[in-house]
Amino acid sequence: MSDFKYIHGLTIMRAQPFHIGHQKLIDKMLEECDKVTVILGSIQEQGTSRNPLNYTTRKKMIQNIYKGKEEYDRLKIVGLFDINNPAEWADYVLDFIEESFPMLDKPDVYYAGSSYDAHWFKEHFKFIELVDRTDENFPFVTGSMVRDMIKFGDKRWKNFIAKENHSLVEEYFNKKKGII
Repeated sequence: MSDFKYIHGLTIMRAQPFHIGHQKLIDKMLEECDKVTVILGSIQEQGTSRNPLNYTTRKKMIQNIYKGKEEYDRLKIVGLFDINNPAEWADYVLDFIEESFPMLDKPDVYYAGSSYDAHWFKEHFKFIELVDRTDENFPFVTGSMVRDMIKFGDKRWKNFIAKENHSLVEEYFNKKKGII
């Protein structure tokens, strides 16, 4: 008998950049799921205003938070190209997991930060967990907001990204001045 509510949780995020809202979602997954898969989407895009960070940097941001912690062994972080076909997105993602990681149990729960993010998967999962990233005890945060703060030199971006990633973000965006 497992100590977890679910066997295998799945979430998809762009994490452009990985912020405290994403971290809250993954923390909840690690609390409730024996295995956790985080798919970083749109890995074919980088260096644009909407997708400035490459896949490796985004993955490293997540690893900086969880590596060295006991639950890290239960966390899988992978990248996936976008197909820009909403009708086939959920099947594409689930096929990718099944074909690429046959040793993993099929995900039994999908985690999302909004009902919009979850709606692609409502027909494929019996369980969908929405993690409220805007409750009264947690600051409102979006990737666009954080990217704008960085772009305009507003140091408050540091309030929305874990300390472990401050130097990584500064280094990346200092190299890429003018991209975002």
